[in-house]
Amino acid sequence: MLIDVHTHIYPEKISHKVVNFLQHHYGLPVPYQGIPAELRQIKKRYQVNAAVFFTAATHPSQVRNANLWAKLNYSHGMIGFGTLHPDDPQIDSEIKWLKTMGIKGIKFHPDFQRFFIDDVKALYMYEKIAKDFIVIFHVGDDNAPRKIRYSTPRRLSKVLELFPGMKVIAAHMGGYQMWQDSIRYLCGKNLYFDTSSTAGILPDDTFKFIIREHGYDRILLGSDYPFSDPYGEYQKLAQMGLTGQELSAIAGSNAAKLFKDIGL
Repeated sequence: MLIDVHTHIYPEKISHKVVNFLQHHYGLPVPYQGIPAELRQIKKRYQVNAAVFFTAATHPSQVRNANLWAKLNYSHGMIGFGTLHPDDPQIDSEIKWLKTMGIKGIKFHPDFQRFFIDDVKALYMYEKIAKDFIVIFHVGDDNAPRKIRYSTPRRLSKVLELFPGMKVIAAHMGGYQMWQDSIRYLCGKNLYFDTSSTAGILPDDTFKFIIREHGYDRILLGSDYPFSDPYGEYQKLAQMGLTGQELSAIAGSNAAKLFKDIGL
């Protein structure tokens, strides 16, 4: 079983602009186009059981269109997560709309949306969604001097203390380029990590340490498509020396159990 819990897709007319931005921002190659048809082809080619896809509203005015995009491309095996923005004056009605549309997950990218993950205005959102949605956070970024760090593992740990029942996934093994803080503040807490944009960047020994420190039953496969694809990420994990039980759980069965809990 293969379930990819972390992908991104964009409308074809803007996908090339988004891909160019991502390459520049992260300094990493982006080999795929980031469009629905291509992700479906990849899913079919590698017999991926399901792929979760995201879109982010970097401004409150983009929220409804982003969520319509998630619903439009939602189909069997393609699971769209919605988005919210803490500055959206219509946030309560948007949450109701997401529930009506059957969307069961929400993705936040605080660094692109420009809000601190533990800001008071963000806490209001979490209170409204904690019981009914899976919530995935982009966590971490580079450690460049003077960079504003909206989504550190330490900030997320404060959110977990306030909302212990919220089903949370911390992307990038708990904090992109902030893995020591992930170990310090998040390992062992009540949340999941996904593997997106981590294998091949984080040394294998540290990667395996986080898996075993946090618990392999709370690690989910994520490709971060269009940066990679789910089979490529699976292959990286398979070459790390994980046990068969660990690999099988991370590749799909952990996600299947999590999604079953919310009716996906």
